[in-house]
Amino acid sequence: MLSDHEFLEHFDAGTLDLSGFGHEAHIRAAWLCLRHAPFRDAVGRLRRGLKRLAISTGNPQRYHETITVAYTRLVQRQMRLLGDPSWEEFRRQSDDLLAPDLSALRVLYGAEVLDSAEARKRFIPPPAWNIEPVERFLKEFADYQESLDARQPDAGDTPGAWTGVERRAAEPVCVTAVLAVADVQRAAQFYANAFGFDVAPFPQHPPYQFALLSRGGAELMVRAAADPSTLRPSAGWALYVRLSGGRIRELHARLSATCHISRPLQRMPYHDVEFEVRDPDGYIVVVSEWLDDAHDIPDAMEGDDTA
Repeated sequence: MLSDHEFLEHFDAGTLDLSGFGHEAHIRAAWLCLRHAPFRDAVGRLRRGLKRLAISTGNPQRYHETITVAYTRLVQRQMRLLGDPSWEEFRRQSDDLLAPDLSALRVLYGAEVLDSAEARKRFIPPPAWNIEPVERFLKEFADYQESLDARQPDAGDTPGAWTGVERRAAEPVCVTAVLAVADVQRAAQFYANAFGFDVAPFPQHPPYQFALLSRGGAELMVRAAADPSTLRPSAGWALYVRLSGGRIRELHARLSATCHISRPLQRMPYHDVEFEVRDPDGYIVVVSEWLDDAHDIPDAMEGDDTA
């Protein structure tokens, strides 16, 4: 059996032997993530690893948000009761959590909820948990959103051809930019190094066909071009990346040492600070952030005689 360190290392990298990655391995992954971080960060790490493994099998739809989050909460509670046990001790005293039929959750939810498409997509708390304030907020927000959707647009509400557009169209849950690239591994490595994206490639081993990159709520997909020799990125911006945390100067300095900066750090007329970098396939990526103090950064309009 893999040591804890080896298991977590392979889990993070998406290189675990999938033939042996059953329910018990899922629980062990949750236990390990919780040993290294608070609940929210542990869930984030677990979610990324499970999605990466699901993508490596060619079945990204297998990931189940409610099962993942609820089991992680139950594992955390058991760890507290047992006083931070070893994995062997945790296994010995957690038969209910390790039961492969998901009985620990079906007692809380019932089969219908767990088998629903909604529970797979987003976390649904079990009725037994104290979630009245959360449910009240969600209901009030849903009612508010419903009223906005039902409102008929007034003349002037939306410009030009948008006026009168049907408001109750299907609602996207995620929009992800897709870039055709010559080398998926090279492109993914660039965005991972530059912006800290987690990378979930497919298939599990190179040569990769595509890779999903994610961090927080941001996502990007890179896919292998059918014929790399014909790859010609169009002029202009391909991606616009918004930062937070006040570290755009640091990122600009770091990328300047290894990448082609096509536009230096500038303060824009609309008050954001921006620079442009060209990725390995020639795509222009705009990096932007609002800074309270940007007096040391040149104004984009300086020297522009057309003003």
